[in-house]
Amino acid sequence: MERMKHKQENQYGRYSEIKDEKEVVRVSAREPRCVVHFYHMRFKRCEIMDKHLTKLAPKYPNTRFFRVFVENIPWLVEKLGIKVLPCVICFVDGVTKDRLVGFEELGNQDSFNTAILELRLSQSGVIQKSSGSNLDPLFKVSSRRAKEDADEIFDL
Repeated sequence: MERMKHKQENQYGRYSEIKDEKEVVRVSAREPRCVVHFYHMRFKRCEIMDKHLTKLAPKYPNTRFFRVFVENIPWLVEKLGIKVLPCVICFVDGVTKDRLVGFEELGNQDSFNTAILELRLSQSGVIQKSSGSNLDPLFKVSSRRAKEDADEIFDL
């Protein structure tokens, strides 16, 4: 119960935003798994990355997903050497495990599938399939919607 309360209070399962530089450092150092998107609101590709991370966050409730506006955290941007946006950095137990810069590793196109990002994040160990608990349903029902919604169906 304590772990569930901690996850609810710290917005696990949601894609949130942190605005304070010290808070970003604190969260990325203390949480077991974090996916941090460094973004700028005037970059179209940052909006695209937001869309994909918003889809992934509820699927991986054991990983903290959040974004930070680069103009709010100039010291951290310089310290981490962030020069190209979007930049997604994966932290596991306070240590940087992976870094995605731009869309080069995601097909270098704006129209990449969320599953590609999901696979890439799983390779770094920052997201992991839940190990089946009593809270998970026994059966999951999926339905196929129109072809334009096909991009939303993803799984490893």
